[in-house]
This record gives sequence, structure tokens and C-alpha cells, in this order.
Amino acid sequence: MKNIEHLAVMVRGKNVALVGNSKNVLGKQFPVDEHDLVIRMNGAWNLPENMRLSVGQRLDILCVSGAKKEINALVEKLSNVVYMSPKNRNVISDTISKNLYFYPEEWWASLYEQLGSRPSTGCMAVDMLRRMIGDGTLTLYGFDFFENPSWHKQYSIKERIQVWLGKEIYVNPHDGVKEAMFIQNCLPTHQLTVIKTN
Repeated sequence: MKNIEHLAVMVRGKNVALVGNSKNVLGKQFPVDEHDLVIRMNGAWNLPENMRLSVGQRLDILCVSGAKKEINALVEKLSNVVYMSPKNRNVISDTISKNLYFYPEEWWASLYEQLGSRPSTGCMAVDMLRRMIGDGTLTLYGFDFFENPSWHKQYSIKERIQVWLGKEIYVNPHDGVKEAMFIQNCLPTHQLTVIKTN
């Protein structure tokens, strides 16, 4: 695996944009690509055109969780991929692993203990960056703490019928309220900006 300290050197002292996946950014425009570093998550390596119009297209670092099917292709395509989840690490081949950064499992355990629930990729990314950023700044775009669906969420016909009938189709394993509190207090206020999308 790649040494996480090399990633820290890239991040330290920089003006960093971390882009969440809330669909609430659609139809708006944010200066994401003007930052020193742009970090995106999960499916954002393949943004549709309407998302690019809203949150730019630069991608310097990609944080992924559970991307078992795409991980080989992602590592071949992108030079800075961070595997966040502690799950499924054992199914990643040695060849691919040596070209990945891994969010340390002890950081995950500490964050899980603070939140009392499984941290989202976004919350893990913020935790990682707060440890690396030094005197840099972090701006969050597209973070609404699960108030809106992700831009990439697609419902099947069965799920649409269940939604229409008022049935719960997805139990979110993350605690948006606790994640919001953690994130809003993770850095001094002069280093952290959360851009409202509502």
C-alpha cells in the first residue's frame, strides 16, 4: 500500500475542496475547481454533465468505500485513490493494494466510537483531512448530512412503488446529526467552510 504520509504532504497547508454527493447542488454553480486540491468520493470519478456544471470536474484525490467492482479500473485510471472502509480490504489483490492509500483502521475505530454508528465516506474523508491539513483550509460542497438523496441514487421500479406507498426502502447506517456535529467542530472556524446548498 502507498504510505498515507505521502498523501498528507500533498494536503498540508493547501486550500482543499471536499465535494459531497448531494443532488441539491444541481442547478447551482460552485467554484470547486479553483481550489489547490479537489477531493471527491465514491462514484464522483464519473460525474454526469449536470454535476460538472455545478461542482466542476477536477479530481486530484478520490476517496472510495466498497468499490469492489471498480477498484481495479479506478487504480489504473487515477493516481490518488484512498480506500476508506475497513470492509472488503482482504478481497483487493496485492497488485492493486500496493497502488492504493488506505484510511487507517485505527482512525475508523476512533471515529466509530465518537459517532456511535458507521461513519460515511464523507465523514471519514473529513477526519482524514483534519489530521493532515496543518494550517490549510477545507471547504465542503454538497454536504447536507443525508437530508437529500445522492445524485447517483437510482430507484428500481419496485423501490419506486414502495416509495409511492410510503414504505421505507433504505435504512441509512449513518447518523447525519452526529456527523454534522463532528464535522462542524473538527477544525477551527477559520479553517473550515461548509457551503450551504439549500
